[in-house]
Amino acid sequence: MPTRVHNSQTSLTCAREERLLLRELGLPVSIAACDASEHWAHDGCAALFLGGLQRRGLTFVHRRQVPRVKAQIGGLQTLGAVELSWAGEKAHDVVLTLPGGELALLVSHDGTCEIVVAAGSAEQARRAAKALAGRLRREPRVDRRVPVHFWTSAGRGIEMRRRRIESPKWKRVAGNYPAPVRTAVERLVAAREPGAGALLLWHGAPGTGKTHALRALVRSWQPWCSAHYVTDPERFLAGTSYLMEVAAARAGEDEPDWRLIVLEDAGELMSASARSETGQGLSRVLNLTDGMLGQGVKCVLLVTTNEPLGRLHPAVHRPGRCWASVAFEPFSAPEATAWLAARGVEREVLRPMTLAELYEVADGREPERPRGVAFGFAGARGD
Repeated sequence: MPTRVHNSQTSLTCAREERLLLRELGLPVSIAACDASEHWAHDGCAALFLGGLQRRGLTFVHRRQVPRVKAQIGGLQTLGAVELSWAGEKAHDVVLTLPGGELALLVSHDGTCEIVVAAGSAEQARRAAKALAGRLRREPRVDRRVPVHFWTSAGRGIEMRRRRIESPKWKRVAGNYPAPVRTAVERLVAAREPGAGALLLWHGAPGTGKTHALRALVRSWQPWCSAHYVTDPERFLAGTSYLMEVAAARAGEDEPDWRLIVLEDAGELMSASARSETGQGLSRVLNLTDGMLGQGVKCVLLVTTNEPLGRLHPAVHRPGRCWASVAFEPFSAPEATAWLAARGVEREVLRPMTLAELYEVADGREPERPRGVAFGFAGARGD
């Protein structure tokens, strides 16, 4: 015959002979089911747990909570005798009698599992709860990817696709940059709002790590600034419609107001001869950063280039327009030697090396020697 439990609409029936606890609760128990858990446990499980605690005289209770990716708890029989298991689509509540005689209530939902253990002593309850926590903990996989909007102007018009890309924390890759570069990038990574100017200029030889630093910057800025990568910078600067679509597109509900627009390897558009070669493209860049086109839009424009700074148009890196100009230089010979030593490679480096070259050496390959083109503030030299 079903037995009604106070404060619960659930009737508990001894369905099988081995469910001894259900049979023990033959008399009404004056308990509130909601007292069993800090979360919302199913009334039947909560009432059974509290009734068993009362019936068995278990006066010490210990509670823990652990992360759990899935609500469903498998392998219950390996944890103890299952008194009652109540599973739903997004939740799973269980009452167990543990091997040591302790009584446990498990409440699993919304990415966590609450563990409540009642025992005859405080130490016994604590030990049993700790053991269950170790068995039930399921840490969610850390997603190091960040959302990036990829824009293109195709035959069907302007298109945007949002993808998540791998982006490391800056502190994990900071050691891959010489001290002056590391200091300059760290200032930007730490920013939580734009500085003086809306243009960032990153320049340096291929292989100096500009793209990896960009990914780390995107990750660090994610809370306040979304990332927008333009796949075709020439078309982006060819007219105002594409440019304004990217700069002024309505932000999604889960996106911040500020946006970082990235033009990678776009140095030829910023060169001193850009006006004659690309029409009004350079003018539009300047107008977006501090002219009428940029009024009312919250944008930071980041341009990366392999061109030496001396080849870029002076208007691009004018103070007040350019928030930061970062020269990605190769490692000096002593810095390169120390970088290799930190990775277990004992070799004295006799010339400056880029990050890409150092990885080649670390992998046991010999990089080709550069052919006399200087980047950064050194300007250009002939071959």
